Amino acid sequence: MSKPLISVITVTRNLIEAGRSDTMRAALDCVQAQSFRGLEHVIWDGASNDGTQALLEGWQAEIAGDANAIPVTYRSAVDQGLYDAMNKAVELASGDYVIFLNSDDSLASNDILRDLADLVRSESPDFVFGGTLQTLEDGSTKNHSRTNLSAFLQRMPFCHNSLLVRRDVFLALGGHDLSYRVASDYDFVFRMLMAGHSGASTKQPVSKFSARGVSADVLGVAKDYAEVWSRYFGQMAGCGKIDGDTTLNWYRSGQLPISMCRAALRAAKGNETMRRAALHSLKITLRRRIQPWRKWDYLQG
Repeated sequence: MSKPLISVITVTRNLIEAGRSDTMRAALDCVQAQSFRGLEHVIWDGASNDGTQALLEGWQAEIAGDANAIPVTYRSAVDQGLYDAMNKAVELASGDYVIFLNSDDSLASNDILRDLADLVRSESPDFVFGGTLQTLEDGSTKNHSRTNLSAFLQRMPFCHNSLLVRRDVFLALGGHDLSYRVASDYDFVFRMLMAGHSGASTKQPVSKFSARGVSADVLGVAKDYAEVWSRYFGQMAGCGKIDGDTTLNWYRSGQLPISMCRAALRAAKGNETMRRAALHSLKITLRRRIQPWRKWDYLQG
């Protein structure tokens, strides 16, 4: 097979113990069902000890027996957790672009990677993002289409599993920073946009996830976001001393101080995405400052 354009990356550990064998098989099958065939599926397993390795090896052998199948690359070895596993899988991949598909995710349609491939071949962006679907417990579907690059100074501007990014960009930025426990994806996107990388978007949903097993570590996310802001704004001239408690309060209230928005605007220096993000954050902060009767506390979940 010629070099793939896109590597779909799935990381796993102890699927059987977690009761995710069925969703992992669905993830595997949804990749195989893609109409675009310039793909590979890279599966990294974190040295499972519950029978998952044998399960994955069996599925890989099954797929390898089909001459028309999308090739599956499988590796099992010790890693330092989710984000380290993703980093190792990207190193193993050979596609020009990578997309992360969790073991309980699926792609939103059988044609979505064909559509993304058409987009990257025509525009050659550093990354592409789209919306995300969620299948709820009652079988209904919720469309998470709230994507906005201008919001990146405050929040993740799109879902991590709906991001297609150039592999060389991911590697050049050092991948996911393992010092972040639950929001290293936000830190990566933050650094990518701060570095001035340009992207494209699609109005179509890219991936789908199930409500099963979904949990929100609100405090963990808040602390990681606060650390991202502390690192960034703490290096800015004129921002003064910034500590974790201060930035954690920014997360709680959902707004950045006016001084930080102005500092980000000054630092944009030709980075149009950052300039728009600084103005967007300033607009939100000013709007909330004139609404003292409203209270926000995003640490309440």
